[in-house]
Amino acid sequence: MAVGAALVFGGYSIFMKKLSAYDYHIIELTQRVFLYGLLFMVPPLFLFDFHFDLSRFSSASNVLNMLFLGIGASALCFATWNYSVGVLGAVKSSAYIYMVPVITITASILILHENMTWIALLGGTLTLLGLYISELKPKAKLMENGSTMDA
Repeated sequence: MAVGAALVFGGYSIFMKKLSAYDYHIIELTQRVFLYGLLFMVPPLFLFDFHFDLSRFSSASNVLNMLFLGIGASALCFATWNYSVGVLGAVKSSAYIYMVPVITITASILILHENMTWIALLGGTLTLLGLYISELKPKAKLMENGSTMDA
């Protein structure tokens, strides 16, 4: 499933890059992605034991959680992702998705006041090192071609 998710997200990023060439507004693209996502999620609901219950929304914390997930964690994140793919390109934007664990570790320390563990430090360091290595341009190929290799 992880490989499948990576392939689908890669395809999504390339698709969004192609759509950004048509000068669609980022909000419009995000709305359409959400609409199609919702449409494709409804048919599988009938295959599972799903029951829609409005009483779940009687709690203010549930409503606030759904608003945060819908607006902040989904719509805002997809809109900024689509914007970055349009500006930086699909390959470069996808490389920076690896910063998520480092940002998570930093936020957990600053906001939640969690302690830094050696495994978090090691993981964050390896993540940053991998990102740095992936951004290096091979000097041998640069000298052969006599130009830069911008992707």
